[in-house]
Amino acid sequence: MKKSIALISVFAVLIIALSGCMGSNTPAANGTNSDNPKATVIYDEDAVGMNKIKNLPIGFEYVGSFSLSKGDIKNNYKAENVSGILGGSEGLYKGSHNSDFYLDVIKFENIAAINDFILTYKSSFTPLKKNSRFVEDPFNGHSAVRITDYVIDTEKSVPRYTYIWNNENYVLVVSGSTVDSSLVRQLAEATGY
Repeated sequence: MKKSIALISVFAVLIIALSGCMGSNTPAANGTNSDNPKATVIYDEDAVGMNKIKNLPIGFEYVGSFSLSKGDIKNNYKAENVSGILGGSEGLYKGSHNSDFYLDVIKFENIAAINDFILTYKSSFTPLKKNSRFVEDPFNGHSAVRITDYVIDTEKSVPRYTYIWNNENYVLVVSGSTVDSSLVRQLAEATGY
């Protein structure tokens, strides 16, 4: 639900920007918005580039991407006390049956910050009564973790899946609004990372 609202918000901002209704303020050289110094956004061309998967699996469509501030990342991943986050971006995808998929690419100062981030994010989940919430699921020559969460959809508890892993100084997170974990994995594998 939060991701759908975010997607709608992104489209609204894009429409306003394209209509010429926004001012021509440019960010300061240090990556901060001069109107709001607390909203630090580091534009990282590599992170944005990693969000646009070149060889999408059949049934997926790239919608767009936008930058994530350190504050967005800390809030979205319940990582308020994690240091070393530099910034990131989120790629938006549509799948068959109108499923939404998201690819977050987050840049960190070093591997210690990455490990702290992933551990903090995983600890934000409560244990499941049955089975394990976290499953090691390797692909593309590296280890990844599949996280199972449950949401209420049409008055039923249904699973949702997230894959999280790191590549160099980046953490990649793929999630989707589907009960089919293989679709989320397909998109994660398609990143090539």
